[in-house]
Amino acid sequence: MAAGSPTYGSRKRSDAPTSRPRRFVNVGQMLARVFVGYKRISFMEKRKGDAGAAWAAPIREKHHRWSAEMFYKTALKNQGLLIKTGQLLGTRPDVLPEAYVDVLSHLHDEVPPEPFEVVKAHIERELKRPIEEVFAEFERTPVASASLAQVHRAVLHDGRVCAVKVQYPGIENIVDIDLDNLTFFIGVLNRLDRSMDYRFVAAEMRQTIPKELDFINEGHNAERVAKDFAHVDDVVVPDIYWEYSSRRVLTMEFIDGVKITDSEALERMGIEKSDVAKILVHCFAEMIVRNGFFHADPHPGNLMVLPGPKLVLLDFGQAKDLGPEFRETLIRFTKTLLSGDMVAMGEAFRDLGFRTKKDDAQGYEQLGDAYIGKVARRMADTGEGYAKMDQFEESYEEATTLLKKNPLTAMPPELLMVGRVFGLLNGLSMSLDSQTNLMVAFAKLADEMEAERLQAGSNGNGANANGVHANGASGNGASKETRRLLEA
Repeated sequence: MAAGSPTYGSRKRSDAPTSRPRRFVNVGQMLARVFVGYKRISFMEKRKGDAGAAWAAPIREKHHRWSAEMFYKTALKNQGLLIKTGQLLGTRPDVLPEAYVDVLSHLHDEVPPEPFEVVKAHIERELKRPIEEVFAEFERTPVASASLAQVHRAVLHDGRVCAVKVQYPGIENIVDIDLDNLTFFIGVLNRLDRSMDYRFVAAEMRQTIPKELDFINEGHNAERVAKDFAHVDDVVVPDIYWEYSSRRVLTMEFIDGVKITDSEALERMGIEKSDVAKILVHCFAEMIVRNGFFHADPHPGNLMVLPGPKLVLLDFGQAKDLGPEFRETLIRFTKTLLSGDMVAMGEAFRDLGFRTKKDDAQGYEQLGDAYIGKVARRMADTGEGYAKMDQFEESYEEATTLLKKNPLTAMPPELLMVGRVFGLLNGLSMSLDSQTNLMVAFAKLADEMEAERLQAGSNGNGANANGVHANGASGNGASKETRRLLEA
């Protein structure tokens, strides 16, 4: 941890407030103070005229640091979903000032855990037997503690080393309170910013976050992804040990890898960061484009690296199943971004589920281009593996101008998860000095799937336009031989 970084010190999970009013006030005060601070700086910058920009730059930088630390302290005070939000923000050096990334990235490693006595009682309650009957060894100190659960290393009586993920007692009630508060804050945001209706964010989170609290569902998600990558050599998913698992305790294979953003550890292993980025990008392209089912929370705490290199995927609480029609449209939209065909891009943008007040073709073309079109083409032209902050700032300003004239009235809920993954992957790609363009990887894989479909058709094995056979199986050439995504 960097000198001067905040720390939770002696804070315990039991210190977190459990009433909705207290949690509401904690978050509301923090957001209001941060918001007012930025507004004040912008107001004074305009008042100072030509000298305003030079005056505001260092002041705004100090406010970035202060705001990040305010968010950090409030997240540790409230815990729950605010920690998860901070973890997401801490992985976005591509869109957030350095101070936010520097401070909030520590939320991946410094969440206060539950005491061992509480964990032990919870495990015994869930598995309905003494912990000594289940595990020959169980480490009292967790190897990781996150927003909803903590993980302990243990050894089963048959000698298998395992990771035991234990949900925090009472977290379901806290999550429910946080979702109610989130709905209120999004309502306030809708009144402040009428260019877009943000209620779909709350609706999607209400649908997805509770699923994270069902570890049976998470285990099945992990097994589904493991099956999809069974013939891919450089992607690893831990085995689930069902006989020692329940809805709130998940026992799985323990994999001792290094954190994906630990540059020094990767260097000691002789692994190039750009190689890790390539596997990461192609892995998620396979999940989204080919399989239609993807890990929806690829932050650094959920990704590890083994020698090879091999990418380890952890924590499948957030996963998304894309329907064939949406997936086909997403692929089409991605291709139009790179081709520069504005008409086709606008049509695909609308077909994804976006709706504007005017609902006109030109509006969709302009908005799709502002949101991501120009960023995607610039990346393709330069060969860069990620978009930088200035590109997102330009995109945001242009999109905001367009939305003031022609507000969005609907957004596809699937895009909340897909956009989150794209954002997290872009931030990771920046950290890993990636040379692999995510959009290009998507388009290339879609072309490969089309070739597979045509080949299957010529052999009499019918597949639809998405590369999915009539029996529902993916047209995945990986089922015939082991592949390495690093060589893709």
